[in-house]
Amino acid sequence: MHNQTLIKTSSFIFSRERIMTIIRYLYGISLDLFMTFAPSLNYLFQAQKFKQTKSSKGFSIFLCLVTLLSHTLKVFFWFGKKFKFTLLFQSILVINMQLYLIHLCIKYKELKENSSSVSLLYNNKNLLPNKFKLKNCIKSFMDWTKTLNSTLIWKWNTAIEYYKFYFLIIFALSTTSIYFGINNIYYINAIGIFSLFLEMLCTLPQIIELHKSKNPNNISKIMVFMWFSGNILKIYYNTVNKSPMQLIIGSYIQVFFNVILISQMLYYYCFFKVRELESINSINSDEEEEKETSKLKEQQIKENN
Repeated sequence: MHNQTLIKTSSFIFSRERIMTIIRYLYGISLDLFMTFAPSLNYLFQAQKFKQTKSSKGFSIFLCLVTLLSHTLKVFFWFGKKFKFTLLFQSILVINMQLYLIHLCIKYKELKENSSSVSLLYNNKNLLPNKFKLKNCIKSFMDWTKTLNSTLIWKWNTAIEYYKFYFLIIFALSTTSIYFGINNIYYINAIGIFSLFLEMLCTLPQIIELHKSKNPNNISKIMVFMWFSGNILKIYYNTVNKSPMQLIIGSYIQVFFNVILISQMLYYYCFFKVRELESINSINSDEEEEKETSKLKEQQIKENN
């Protein structure tokens, strides 16, 4: 009898430990999946915002540049200093999402007359290869690099120009990685520090753009909230998984900038509501004045008659 109770107790403990192991395993998988897909999926809300408003005004395309550079450097950093594969795949997805956002930004961009950023693709036929051959494409790309103007970089009117510039960045990083060696600790740490610096500043272009436009209507509130919550979770995830210190510090500073952006959006939403109410009141008062003046005129006409 005593042996049977011991067997039952041990089997219960075993099954309980097994259940806890399964729960921890499922929790780890779900956290990995969230960390992989959430940072890129939140930009889909911004893409949906573009499609709803048919405009990209108020959204900083320089945010795409900083995010692209940060995550591209993170990919190169992974080859020299391995961290969790989840974060590598996350960066690859975010890069693709930024390229899609650039396409939408240009598609819904309100082009100004007499714009100085002229499209190189459509206005310079010499840059287009006659036949789709590697030699012609390389020559076309080299001709395009000669036409680059520092004042017009990242201010083009076609998405293909942004993609060409991004390819130039990858080519430069690949060349320097081959020259210095991906196992060079000084070089790889420099990449990690620069990636960290850019990751800290990811939301800064949007903060500057919002300060200029003072109009948050074209910025997805869901995207900003997911930025904030995702970076909070990223701090926990990087700490638990003992990621490199660069990634942990970057997450903390990103949260700081997220708080600034959220505060800025709340302020401008309230500011615009007050301004809308004032404009509505002024319109109503103007209408009342017009009615009064029209009544006075009618009375004067009746008196004259």
